[in-house]
Order: sequence, then structure tokens, then C-alpha cells
Amino acid sequence: MRAPKHFLPEMLSKVIILSLDRSDEDKEKASSLISLLKQEGIATSDNFMQAFLNVLEQCPKLEVDIPLVKSYLAQFAARAIISELVSISELAQPLESGTHFPLFLLCLQQLAKLQDREWLTELFQQSKVNMQKMLPEIDQNKDRMLEILEGKGLSFLFPLLKLEKELLKQIKLDPSPQTIYKWIKDNISPKLHVDKGFVNILMTSFLQYISSEVSPPSDETDSSSAPSKEQLEQEKQLLLSFKPVMQKFLHDHVDLQVSALYALQVHCYNSSFPKGMLLRFFVHFYDMEIIEEEAFLAWKEDITQEFPGKGKALFQVNQWLTWLETAEEEESEEEAD
Repeated sequence: MRAPKHFLPEMLSKVIILSLDRSDEDKEKASSLISLLKQEGIATSDNFMQAFLNVLEQCPKLEVDIPLVKSYLAQFAARAIISELVSISELAQPLESGTHFPLFLLCLQQLAKLQDREWLTELFQQSKVNMQKMLPEIDQNKDRMLEILEGKGLSFLFPLLKLEKELLKQIKLDPSPQTIYKWIKDNISPKLHVDKGFVNILMTSFLQYISSEVSPPSDETDSSSAPSKEQLEQEKQLLLSFKPVMQKFLHDHVDLQVSALYALQVHCYNSSFPKGMLLRFFVHFYDMEIIEEEAFLAWKEDITQEFPGKGKALFQVNQWLTWLETAEEEESEEEAD
């Protein structure tokens, strides 16, 4: 005999509530029962979410006798995700903007505990959930998000955020390529080494460091005036010193080289396009064999609107790109002969 469909959420709520003050084993059995109902086609993810939200609404009342009610609910949600009864994004939707905060983070903690970090990181990335939106509005910025995640032991979900915060600090501490490379290897998963976001942060950090060394912030330099001969030489030498690290991550990856060019474009845009800077770096990247011809031309043809300043950037290097195309065509013809 089956319960009428409209009673299912209420029935599931009862199962959850009755097991909240029982042993971990009983709570696990209750989760298994709900999972079995899903496998048998009796309960759906909608039914579970209705039941879950129903219990959540009763939390203030339940907390009087069961102070850890939110932690126990997080366990139920985590097991429901593991058994594929609901997805992370389905769970996240009603908890956006810090609703019942920090319940969503407690669910992620439980998932990491019941499975493992790598599994959770992959699942979370696939879910496309915007973590900033899961926080109370006052905390919806990158720095605060990282702070909260570190406090909950969840910063492993955003390794690139940590990199963005730490890499420039590391370069300033010791700008030798060996030290920088070792730090990246020790702190960033090899999987991320071929991630465009990683390359963007890597290049941005190098460019910011070079700019701060060549034109310290205290200098009242006008972005429209040309740098001195000494500054140009210093800029080139600093870039040369970082060349081994750049090549290590960019060699043979044209798509990542295009990301590196976008990082340069945004760096110039954020600095109000200092006179000649973009073109100088294009030439250096080419001469130092950090970036291949193919990547320069792919950047030129790419129509993505993701990064600001493309129009102005193209205008500044168009002549050089035309020269590059011509040089490449001539080279191809010579090889054909």
C-alpha cells in the first residue's frame, strides 16, 4: 500500500524529525530508508526538498530540545546528495543569500567528512553553484568568502582564490623562479596547472610585481609618459627572470597562452594602458619564446567579451600583429619551396 503522493513530504519530514535525537546509526538508517524510497520510485528529489525545508522551518522549536539540529539536518542533506536523491544545486537554491546560514556550509562539511575533499571539489565545481551568493549579503565578496571558508575548513573548494591572495606575496618575499615554482608545486594541485584561471592569476601576479618594481606606487608617474631607458631595461630583465616559470606552464598550450595575453590586456586596462606597455610585452613574449605566433593570432581573432579593454588593446598592437602574420606567411612559403 502506497501513501498518497501529497502526503510524501509530510511523511519524510516525520522520518527526519523522529530520528534527529536518536543515535548516528538510527539517523543513517533513516537516510537509507529515504534513499530506498527514491530507488523504488516512491519519493522524488522535490519530495525530499519539501520535507527538508519543512523541518528547517521548525528548527527554532526543535533547537530547544536538540541544540545540534542544523548539524544533523546537514548530515541528512549530505547523505541525500551522496545517494543522488538531490543535487548540490537543488539543495543550494532555497539557501541562497545566507538563508539558514551556515547550513549550506555545514552540508559541505558533512560531504567532505562522509566522502573526501577531491570528490566534493569535483562535484561542487560541476554544480556551478555561486558560493558568494550562498553567504549573507554583507559577506558577498571574495575576501570575506575566503575568510569564512577557511574558518569552516572548506577553502580547499577554491584553491585559485588562495593562490590569488598568496602568490604575489610569495613573489615579493622571494622573486627567484626556483622558489616561486616550488611554492606553486607545493600549494597548487597539478590538475589546476592547465586551468585558465590559474594561468590568469600567475601572469597577473608577475605583471603586478614587475610594474611595482619598475614604477613604485609612490612614484608620480603619468601613464601617458614613456618610461626611462633604465626602467625599460629593468622591466625586460625582470620578465626574463620569470621566463622559466612562465614557459613551464605555458609551453605547448596555445589556449593557456591566449589566457596569458588576456591577463596582460586586463593588467594594462587596469593601469589605464600605460604608453607602449602592451606592445612592449607582446614583443618580449614573442622574442623570449614565452608565447607562440598561433596564440597571438588566436587572441586577435577571439571575440569573447569576458575581459575589458580588448578594443583599445587591439588598436595598440594591430600593426605588430599584421607584421607577425606576414612574417609567418613568408616563413610558410619558404618552407613550402
